[in-house]
Order: sequence, then C-alpha cells, then structure tokens
Amino acid sequence: MKRVVCRLELILFLCFVVIFVSLTSFNSAKFLKHYNSIVSVSRDPGTKLLESTPANCNCTDRAVCPPAETVVVEKEIIKEVVKKEECRNNGGPWYAEGKTWHYPARFPLCSMDVCFNYTKCDSSENLLIFTYNLPSPPKRYFSRINESKYYTNDPAKACLFLVFLDGDTPWPPHPSTLPYWNGGQNHVLVIFADKWHQKGPHQASIGNASVMASDTHETTYRPGFDVSVPLPGRLHVREFQSLKPLERKYLATFRGLRYLGLKGEGVFRSLDAFRGMHNGNDVIVATSCEHAISKMIREKEPALGVHCDEDLLIHKNFTFHDLMNTTFGLVPAGVQPASYRFIEVLSAGAIPVLIADNYVKPFDTLILWYKCLLQFPTTEMHRIVGTLRAMKPEEIQTRQENCLAIYNKYLKDDETLLQTSIQALKIRFLGTIPGFTDITRKR
Repeated sequence: MKRVVCRLELILFLCFVVIFVSLTSFNSAKFLKHYNSIVSVSRDPGTKLLESTPANCNCTDRAVCPPAETVVVEKEIIKEVVKKEECRNNGGPWYAEGKTWHYPARFPLCSMDVCFNYTKCDSSENLLIFTYNLPSPPKRYFSRINESKYYTNDPAKACLFLVFLDGDTPWPPHPSTLPYWNGGQNHVLVIFADKWHQKGPHQASIGNASVMASDTHETTYRPGFDVSVPLPGRLHVREFQSLKPLERKYLATFRGLRYLGLKGEGVFRSLDAFRGMHNGNDVIVATSCEHAISKMIREKEPALGVHCDEDLLIHKNFTFHDLMNTTFGLVPAGVQPASYRFIEVLSAGAIPVLIADNYVKPFDTLILWYKCLLQFPTTEMHRIVGTLRAMKPEEIQTRQENCLAIYNKYLKDDETLLQTSIQALKIRFLGTIPGFTDITRKR
C-alpha cells in the first residue's frame, strides 16, 4: 500500500514539473514576441547602441510592458528603429483619460549632471555663447545676441552653443551636421514654432542638447535642463499701468481668433464653457472665425462653425485697445500654449488668467508666477468667473503689483527678454561656475 502511495506522489510531482516547464516556455515565447526583430550585430565602427521598446507596447501600457532591450543598430537604420518605437496610441495614458495629454516630443532623458561638459565653461568669468547661422540666424529677441558681451566668435572659448531652428528652408540641415555638435553637448536648440515637429529634428536625435522653446509642456519638460521662453508681445499697452485693478472698465476680457475642429491645442475656444463667460457687461469674450483655416473647416463641416456669425458681431463691437482696460486678461492657448497675448496683458498692468493644459510657464526657474497670474486647465473653465469675483480686493491688488514688477524686470522689451533668457541659461549651473549665478548682482 505504501509503495502505491509513493508511486502516486511521484507521478503527481512529475506531472507538476511538466506543467510548470510548459507554462514557463509558453510565457517566455509570448514575452519574446513583444520585441522588435533583433538587428544583426555589426562590428562596423558606425554602429550605435539603442534601447528597443517592445513593438506592442504603447503609451497607455508602458507601465506593464517588459523592460527595454539594448540592441546594436547601424547608423542608417536608427531612424527606422526609432519609428517602430513610437507610441501607437496618441490618446495619452490611461490615467489621463478625458484630459489633455501632450506628446509633442520625447527627448532623451538628460540633465546638467549627465549631459553637460562643465570644463568648457572654465575659460571665462562670464557665460560665453557661440551662435550658428544654420538652420537659421538668431531670431526674435535673440537677433542682437551677437552684439552682447556674452557672444564669442571663437568656439574654443564658448560655454554654450545656440542653434536656432526656425529657419525658412523646407529641408533644414540636421544639427548633427554642425561643425562643433559633439553629440549635442553644451548645445541649446532654440525654437519658437507652434509645434516641435514643424521645425525641429526627430526628438530622439538631439543627443545631449537642451531645448529652449515656447511650446513647452510639463509632460515632456526636463526641469533644470530645458528652458521655457515666451512669445514676444506684438503690442505693449503701457498707458493702463497706472490704473488700479478694481477701477478698470472690465473685470475680464479676451479678443482673438476662435479655432474650429475636433482636436488641437486651441479648439476649446469654441466650447460653451469658454464662450459662455461673455456677459456683455464686465466680462467680454469676443472671438472670430474669420481666418482661412476656419473658413475651410466651416465649408466642409458646417456644424463645427455654429455660433460663428453671432460671435463675429460681438468681435466687431470691441477693440483690442479698449479691452486692455481690464483687471484680468484671459490668455487661452491658441495653436500652442504660449500666446502673444500673455505679455500684452502684463504690459497693460492686468493680471493674466492662463487657460492651458500642461503648460510650463516661461522662465519658471526665475519667476514666481504663483504670486501673479492664475492658471486653469481647459476642463475647469467653468470656474474662472466665479473665482475672479470671489477674490479679495487686497489679493487682487497684490497680484497686480507683482505682475507689473515681473513685466518690468523680465519681459518689457526685446533687450530685457534677451537678458532674461541668458539669466535662465545661467541659473541652471546652480553656482557650479563662479559668477554665473551671482544672486546679489542687479541688472
């Protein structure tokens, strides 16, 4: 009897082992199917290491995907492998369902500690900057940087190398073709385009370079390494600066374009939650569909242009200048989260009310924006008017004073914007280089 029991136990044990091995082999095979085809290893000196993401893994399930595998790929097929790695689902991760999520670019994970060569900054007491003329010469408020004390025409002395990406050619050269690129080390890519992909190179190909952009989102921003910069104001309305906030004509105003469509950064301007703030009295929201793209959309999809005609009548009844006589200036995201209106509102001594998702505010390492402006996600626009009316007069006064101080110190004209941009680049060193971050120095 005992022998029979022992044999049965042995048989059960062997069955368990066979089942376990089978399941393990099945899971291993299933696991390996997730991976991209392994590229043959080449001993050619032109090969590079690249982390390969499982082919079926997308943005929404990255947390449960198997770890990335390091493979060796040749230069000419890096672009193809990176293309396979891109997320197949642009809707955002599961936890952002119903919210706006940004993947304008997935830059290499970099920091000043890892991707910067500090020794190149030891040759001078000041920050020396070399600028390229390709893909574009310096633009906007950087246009006179070559006349400043920070400029050097000797790349051997330069601490930073600025590359301006907003060129006019349809096929600009890749920054890696620049003579002192060195894998992007100590390079700063400056871009004002509405979207990175319009002017910038493939995000995975920028190496160790940092980014200085107006289209900067919290979901892709590398704090302490990248710098968010503003679009310059087209008009400065300084004559209203002396008016106290509660003595102004309006509580809150906006006058600008309305964007039509089902997706895009600024289409929320067509939502009732935005348009409905208009009361024709102390809150004015004057929008217009009168631009080429919206006209094309209205022809194809008339339903998307609902209320455009009545909005146009409101738009014609108010002027930009008149609406700057306001306590709060609404600054909704347009084609990108940055807006020309931001600095224009500040110039009038008004308090900006940003309406944008995941937006990194300009010069966030220098400016304490929470003491000045208010910011609402696009899903919370219904809160705006109630919040503004509930604010105490002393808080409004303090915010207005802080906003005006910020404008005059950091943003008031192109020369000031250039100096602020350089200061934002210098502050990244956090005192590592003597004199770069002297907090006692006044400009």
